[in-house]
Amino acid sequence: MVAGQEWNDGEMRDGIRKILNKRESRRQGKNVYSWKVPYRDANGKQSSETFGTLKEAKAFRDKTRTRRNEGLIIDAKAGAVSVAGYAAEWLKTAAVKRPTTYKNYEGYVRLHIVPALGGHQLRAVTRADVQGFVNGLVCKGLAPGTIRNVYMALASMFRAAHELDRRIPASPCVRITLPEAPAKEVHVLTVPQVRALAAAMPQRYRAAVLLAAGTGLRISEVCGLTWDRVDLEAGVLKVDRQMAETCKLAPPKTRHSKRVVPVPQMVVAALREHRESFPPVAQDIPHVDGSIVRDAEFIFTRPKGRPITAYGLREAFCLARARAGVPETVVFHALRHTYASIQIAAGTSLPALRDRMGHASIMITADTYGHLYPEEDDRTRSAIDDAFVADTDSGSGTANLSVAS
Repeated sequence: MVAGQEWNDGEMRDGIRKILNKRESRRQGKNVYSWKVPYRDANGKQSSETFGTLKEAKAFRDKTRTRRNEGLIIDAKAGAVSVAGYAAEWLKTAAVKRPTTYKNYEGYVRLHIVPALGGHQLRAVTRADVQGFVNGLVCKGLAPGTIRNVYMALASMFRAAHELDRRIPASPCVRITLPEAPAKEVHVLTVPQVRALAAAMPQRYRAAVLLAAGTGLRISEVCGLTWDRVDLEAGVLKVDRQMAETCKLAPPKTRHSKRVVPVPQMVVAALREHRESFPPVAQDIPHVDGSIVRDAEFIFTRPKGRPITAYGLREAFCLARARAGVPETVVFHALRHTYASIQIAAGTSLPALRDRMGHASIMITADTYGHLYPEEDDRTRSAIDDAFVADTDSGSGTANLSVAS
């Protein structure tokens, strides 16, 4: 008996339907059957393929089942949730380590993403919708950097919907044109300005200015630094956490931010004096992961002994800035830029500077501080000239310009 001959016309068995091919039956003068395999495509749309033999139909059915098991075919109902509904789910489970990042994402969703796209079904959002959303942010007058941050949050959400939750077959956040952000201006302070700022700070925070300028630590890293992370005798400190605005310890900005930083004698002296004036007080402090860090001795604290956050240190810095006669455009982060500038002037290489700054990649270091290497143009010119002069002095009389193929 021929395989499938015992099936009735129109009968479905194990994902394959037997159907009478009327056209072929008339042409051949006998009943000719085809084999139809219904399935859902990558977008969740119901479709089907018809084959002349049962063997071909079974092979296609098995292939679609494999794709479904591997998550390559998405259940259309999974993407029927609204963008607003999925955004609420995503915010609860978003893999963000820094509380400030979560706070920013929540604001982007609430203020921009939900008002513009919240009513759309997740599966219905197209690339054109996303581009229109970005264009709308431009029309609202948002700064290019803000628009980029909002878009990155949206892209992260759709990436999770596609790759992690398998709600949509693909993310619509592809080839989106973003407004070009102007190059960030890097404010570099002079040594007298740094000293003036330190002198203008409240006594308990003077060493914080010198520490930031002398090590390049971020303000949150300064606030989260404890005495057990500092070895004044060896002249090094360890950065492996930071202070969140919620007054909880948190992991550093990225995994690359974990680093050991040399401490110059200027900073060592300032920290010794600071410890004498403000002896450390051990206290328990919560961590963002839910644990408790016991007996933490923070270097910089508020007058009553509690840890200071970046907000509090910035507030003190702004008041000192006015007293020191430093322009209002200068922020605490300028001390980190000053550290980088001094290192570059001393001949520190980009890879070494990347490690000291805790950047995620050397491209970040180059993009931020590459312009502070103006002597490189002269150095590259002189390298070629010196080589050709040396070749001429060696007695050949002419430079060897042959190139091996």
